[in-house]
Amino acid sequence: MNTISRTRHIGITAVSIFAIVAGLGEIVVGFTGNYLGILSKDIRPSLSTAVIGAFYSLGGLSLLTMRKWGAVLGILFISAEILGRVYLVMAGIAPSSGGDALKVVIGGAIALAVILYICSQWKKFE
Repeated sequence: MNTISRTRHIGITAVSIFAIVAGLGEIVVGFTGNYLGILSKDIRPSLSTAVIGAFYSLGGLSLLTMRKWGAVLGILFISAEILGRVYLVMAGIAPSSGGDALKVVIGGAIALAVILYICSQWKKFE
């Protein structure tokens, strides 16, 4: 791979690493109920939350392949993370009102932005 090709993938790599780290944070929330004090009120620890975080991390790992099949998997995993957020709110695990609910929505919007970015970079995947 030449220098130009590597430079083209910096954005995808950055988004991938973000997804992995964000997913690991959600996994920690799943087991502890909070992570770095991000939430104003702890949620109850839940395996569901940890699994949803794993979807985010798996999405990031899939994107690192720089292959179209990895991009498709990444999009599917990150979409599952977004749907998982909806599930957590509907099941009463994540808050449905207040500041923490807004954080859940913003997190979902960021995940959607990751998907849209990956779609916009489709030609860069091999």
